[in-house]
Amino acid sequence: MEVYFFVLLACVDVEIPVVLISLYSSPHADLLHISSNTLCSCEYQGDKDLWFIDVKMIQAIVAMVPHKPVIGPQEPTECYFLVEKPGFDISQMARVEEELLGDSEESTVGPNNTAVL
Repeated sequence: MEVYFFVLLACVDVEIPVVLISLYSSPHADLLHISSNTLCSCEYQGDKDLWFIDVKMIQAIVAMVPHKPVIGPQEPTECYFLVEKPGFDISQMARVEEELLGDSEESTVGPNNTAVL
């Protein structure tokens, strides 16, 4: 899915964060099978398949990288393959740690760029 934009819906006393997304097609079955379920190649749907979903449904951030696979006698078509963003959860934890260290007035940077409290 591709995120178009985020919206905060206000209903009476409740605010609901939602996101407008555009879905990609299902993965190309032959490529998925040939690659032992490692190459998830999809077609971009654009405005054909738009949905509003709850922001909390987002479970991961991925990249959809363009490529033109040649499958048998077919002409190459514009597709996108999925690449997970490894380390995203670690970077989030590091950001929290940096914020905690940054708030402390007693923290300094020691040798080898290590934090000293």
